Parts: sequence; C-alpha cells; structure tokens
Amino acid sequence: MNIDSKKWSCATCIKGHRASHCQHVDRPLFEIKRKGRPSTQCKTCKELRVVRQLHVKCTCDLTGN
Repeated sequence: MNIDSKKWSCATCIKGHRASHCQHVDRPLFEIKRKGRPSTQCKTCKELRVVRQLHVKCTCDLTGN
C-alpha cells in the first residue's frame, strides 16, 4: 500500500513475498525500502561525475539529496 509516495506492508506479506499487494490496515505496517544500495553521493556530485567523468568521494553536507 502506498502512503505519502512510500510503500508500506505488514510483516506477514513481506515474509510471503506479497509486499506490493498488501492491503492490511489492521496490522503494524513497515516501510519497504528501495532495492539496491543507497546512494552515497548528493545530486550535485553525481552530475559532476557524469559530466566530467571524474570519480571523487562526495564530501558535501547534503549527502543523498
């Protein structure tokens, strides 16, 4: 179920691989995280990496934005 553009599901549906189709509202819900590794670079550093073809570590304070 989608709440505020985030995917939520109960524990039973997560264990049963039915997280996308969960419609339970009477059970405790858990947020479903996105697949893959979380981004470690901000949008600015990520764009610089594509444009300049540089691979540098992001040292900005706004990591993940």
